[in-house]
Parts: sequence; C-alpha cells; structure tokens
Amino acid sequence: MKILLKQAKIIDPSSSFNNEQKDILIEKGQIVEITDQIKEDKKYTIIQSSDLHVSKGWIDLKAHFCDPGQEYKETLESGLEKAAKGGFTRVGVLPSTTPVMDQRISIDSLYRKAAKNLTGVIPMGCLSKQMEGKELAELYDMQIAGAALFTDDRLSTDAAVLSNALMYAQNFEGKIVVSLGNSSLSKNIQVNEGEASLKTGLKGDPIISEIIEIERHLRVLEYSGGSLHISGVSTQHGATLIAKAKKKGLSVTAEAHVMNLCFDESEVLEFNTRFKTLPPLRNKKDTKSLVKSLSEGAIDCVVSNHRPTDEDEKEVDFENATFGAPHVQTLFSAMNTNTQLKLNELISILSDRPANIIGITTRPIEKNSVADITIFDPNENFDASTLSSKDKKYSPFDLSKLKGKVIGVVRDGKFNMN
Repeated sequence: MKILLKQAKIIDPSSSFNNEQKDILIEKGQIVEITDQIKEDKKYTIIQSSDLHVSKGWIDLKAHFCDPGQEYKETLESGLEKAAKGGFTRVGVLPSTTPVMDQRISIDSLYRKAAKNLTGVIPMGCLSKQMEGKELAELYDMQIAGAALFTDDRLSTDAAVLSNALMYAQNFEGKIVVSLGNSSLSKNIQVNEGEASLKTGLKGDPIISEIIEIERHLRVLEYSGGSLHISGVSTQHGATLIAKAKKKGLSVTAEAHVMNLCFDESEVLEFNTRFKTLPPLRNKKDTKSLVKSLSEGAIDCVVSNHRPTDEDEKEVDFENATFGAPHVQTLFSAMNTNTQLKLNELISILSDRPANIIGITTRPIEKNSVADITIFDPNENFDASTLSSKDKKYSPFDLSKLKGKVIGVVRDGKFNMN
C-alpha cells in the first residue's frame, strides 16, 4: 500500500523536518519521500485534514486487556485494536490477568497472540510469584522472552522484595515498577481524603499514604541501586519527592494516570462510578500541580491505565463499584482538551519520553526510515463513533467536548486508519 500524507506538520525534534509542513509518501511501511509537494496518484491512499500532523508512534505504558481470564470485558486483540485507534503503536500490557503473567511461557504466549496486530505489546511481567508479594518471580527468564518491565500492578510492594528485585535486576538492566498506596492507610478507600470524603461520607485516602510509599521506595532505591519506575503519582508532594530524587542522581522515572491529570475530586460528589479510580481523584491544587510536574519533567509520562469494565462493576452503589475505566482511545484527546500543555510538549510525553523509560530507540521521521508514526489532527473533534458501546457508556469524559482526532497509525508495514 502507498500512503500519501498531504501537508502534514511534522512533530519530531529528531527529524530535520521538525515543525515543517510536508507531503510524505509511505510505501511498504517505509518513508520514501518527504518534500513540499508530491503529485497525487490514483494508486495512493491519500490522507488529508485541515490541520494534519504526524509524529513518532505513541506509547502507552499501562493498559489492562483482561486476557486471559476476563475476556468478556476485553480481549488482547480488541484491546490492541482500540490502542491503534487511540494512536498508539506500542502498549504496555499489565500482568494481572488470570492466571497472572509470572513465567516465561506467559510472555511467549502474549507475543504470539499479539503478532498479527499493528500495535505492538510491551510485556510486563509479575514482580513476585503469583503476584503474592512474597518471592521474586523469574525476572531474568521473562526478560529473555521480552518482558520490558516488572510489576505487581496495584499490590503494595514489600520493602525486602523491592530491594531484592532492584539488586537482582541490575544484572540484566531490568526496570522495576511500583504502585502507590500504603497497605494499611489505603485499605478499603473509596475517594480522596478531603472534600470528597467529607461530603460523601466515604472512606478517604490520605495523601500521606502516597508520600510514605514514595519515600520508602526511594530510600530502598538509594540503598539497593538499580532502576525504578513509580506508577500512578497523584499528588503535588509526591511529584516533588521524585524531582528531588532525580536531582540526587537516583535512577527513577514516574508516570501519572490520565484521570488524575484531567479531573479532581469534585467529580465524585454525586457518586458517579465512572470517576472511581485508583489513585483517587485529588484536590484541584494537586491536579494542577501534577500537570506542571509533567511539563517540567518530574513526572516523565502519562498513561491510560485502561481498565475495561461492564454493567456488573459500574452500575452498582459507589462503594461496590470497581476502580477504573476505559481510556486507551481517549487519552490523547483528553490531554489535548483538559490540560494546558503545548502540543509539542504533549507529543513528546506520548512518544520520546516513554520510549526513554523502556530504553528503546525510536526512528526519526526522515526519508528512508521505516515508518512508526501516528497521524492526527489536534483541532478536529474526537470521533466517538470509533468507541465500543461499553466504552462510550463508561468513559468519564464528555466525548462531545473532546478536541483532537487520531486519523491513523503506521507500524511494521501495517496501516490502520480511523
């Protein structure tokens, strides 16, 4: 297939065409020409929009595709198809499935099942056996099979297990991922401790819970060495601690969930289960400061924390509803609409920064490069017709107000157009 992008603005600091509008011709997955004007041909699939943009392929480092174990909510195939529609050419797949992915055979199986999809998987292996938090899983075997990150998802990581993991993973440059929320302080929490807990009467999650966990993780990192990635930062204080650790020279990176960057705790005051998430939505000050920390680099990237759901989990009382919502298709539009980030900044947060976290080399948008790109229009309205009926129903965003449309993605010779 030959694809012609007409007058696309290139957003790629590593490209000699950065911030320039060009025609781009892609043939058999390779960029064969970049110039001011390319004559149209009936053999070309022509892509144009009023404000067409192109960047390196986007990367989402955290999504749950429920496969195996809960395929009634999502399958790996449907999840990767949604990721492509959301503009992602790679997605980190959480290991908290049934059974969990704590062995090499699990990583091998994930790759085999994903092989035909355009969007590639970034396998995440369990940090501990059976995700029980007691004994290290076979990290090296999973890394040999292709696991890029190791995590026990939402489980609070024991200090001894974390220390052993950080020291062991140094032998093969593995990266350990930890979540936040102290196992005692955050037990059975529902909302943020503050306005949300006072007005709803629901159990609140104190920010000290996140602060204690970050301080503990950083202390263990300083003692053990290695490379640590902190997932789900939601408070101003937490981001400040990470910024200070980076200045000290610790090998630490961090991410925030799209929900915590776009909403605050006022959304749960009417007990809307679509806004029930972990970590819980914090106060307005935390939300605003988190976006600033993302801009300044204390927080490295944003993730969807995509969690498919259904009626039994969301159409119930708030206390009995599950945490999470589907986000992999709305992440770009949500960030583009609800934050004050500049477009070039947002694209770096979606492409180069997560690539740096997992240590992959991305290809610049240049002539003769293999195309791994996302095509989008930041000023077109989000196309809600691309969402499944369930994802429309349980998305917390007002889809009619989202600005930013993903038009297509190209990777490894495959092309998906919305």
